[in-house]
Amino acid sequence: MGFASTEHLNPEAVVAYVDNELSRQAASRADAHLVLCPSCSREVAAQARARSMLQTCQNEVSMPDSLRAQLSQIPTQEIDLRATRRSNRWGR
Repeated sequence: MGFASTEHLNPEAVVAYVDNELSRQAASRADAHLVLCPSCSREVAAQARARSMLQTCQNEVSMPDSLRAQLSQIPTQEIDLRATRRSNRWGR
């Protein structure tokens, strides 16, 4: 995942940065951008806080294994929108 140093970090890049999933080169560019961009720095800080809170409460929240399995499939499930799409009022 990469970006130009003048572009803002997209949400996926923010998450990847916080999770240390960016390549060394992309992380280096992100570091340089974050020094100059308060907006992206705030986004990274918010994501880091959210990640930390989730890790902290992970042991406190219990749920059935079946629900955990269903939730883990959400990002990978594909939805065929053509099958579920209804016509709008113009017939499209």
